Amino acid sequence: MGKRKSRAKPAPTKRMDKLDTVFSCPFCNHGSSVECEISMKDMIGKATCRICEESFSTTITALSEAIDM
Repeated sequence: MGKRKSRAKPAPTKRMDKLDTVFSCPFCNHGSSVECEISMKDMIGKATCRICEESFSTTITALSEAIDM
């Protein structure tokens, strides 16, 4: 007689931490002053500093995140 097969347990799901959307400015070195906005409709990502008013915009893909800018 053979043994009964045990049921396989489902693999534990890995919890993904959310990525930041607010960063420190590389120009004025002010912490938490750069905000990133992603417009999937226009396929444009924009990062703007609230302190020194510097801004950067670039084209994005469907896989782009705020940290990629």
